[in-house]
Amino acid sequence: MTFEEKFEGCMKNFQNQSSPGYTRNDLYLYADFIELIALFSKDGVVSVGDILDRFYGTIEYSSPEAKDEDEIFIKKIFELLKERSELYNTYYPYLFDDNEVLLSTKPNISEHNKLYIYLLISSKLNIFNDFTKELTTEFEYISKEVLEKFLPNNAIVKNFGRNTAYTGNARNKIKQLAADLNLTVDDYEIQQIAERNNQERGLDIVGWIPFEDNCMNILVFLAQCACGKNYEVKQHDARRFRNYLNFYKLEPILIMFISYSLISLRDKKFYHSDLVEKDYLIFERKRIIELYGFSNFSAMNSYKIINECIAYKESLV
Repeated sequence: MTFEEKFEGCMKNFQNQSSPGYTRNDLYLYADFIELIALFSKDGVVSVGDILDRFYGTIEYSSPEAKDEDEIFIKKIFELLKERSELYNTYYPYLFDDNEVLLSTKPNISEHNKLYIYLLISSKLNIFNDFTKELTTEFEYISKEVLEKFLPNNAIVKNFGRNTAYTGNARNKIKQLAADLNLTVDDYEIQQIAERNNQERGLDIVGWIPFEDNCMNILVFLAQCACGKNYEVKQHDARRFRNYLNFYKLEPILIMFISYSLISLRDKKFYHSDLVEKDYLIFERKRIIELYGFSNFSAMNSYKIINECIAYKESLV
């Protein structure tokens, strides 16, 4: 299947979804969907009325109150979009008109804006399913660079999932990692892994801050990357490495990289924070954009997808 055929299939997926099947508590997911509507609309502009028509235009309401309830719900989503325009500021690829309550795509898209669009479409793998491999693989590359930017210069950061330098089956990879970290392994737990298992056992990126003394008491970061829906179920994956490796006096810091926008500007917490487990450091859309260095962004396959998304809107004019 050619790139053009894949992209056309994704656009059909999007057009076939008049309304996504999220629960009404998932306002941040609805906000993402409306951002896609603005990106792919002919004039790049979407209003409350446009969304009401798209989501509920064929519904025969039993009462005025039911219709009002739907309108209030859509306005809440637009309130979140307004909040995003303030939170992301110049990073945001959209303009929010508070008077008319309109969301419009910026006429000139910057590199930071393109990264936002990349993270946006990566969170909608059900729509961009033909590009799942490209989007998820390169999300690991981006996440690795973000962790490198976040940690001090003497830190060591390595891939443990795709494109890893660790070789062999899962048992051997974990033992090689233990040697790098100057840690011992729990032989019993290691033996529970099937010998034919060649997967990474849920760990995508590992980082640590070494000391010259070679003492096992070091700060270690175990990171899992997740795109698409139901990212919360992957939080247990990196945690199992606490069983495989004997961390000395200090448990590792667990990290989750996700493509969603979760930060609440008002509450200074995460939307749906009940889905985020304790003892996790979360890098979501805003934090990733702030830290990413763009060293190889334009050379990625995903960059071509982003440019095609922008060109698709222009082709509708």
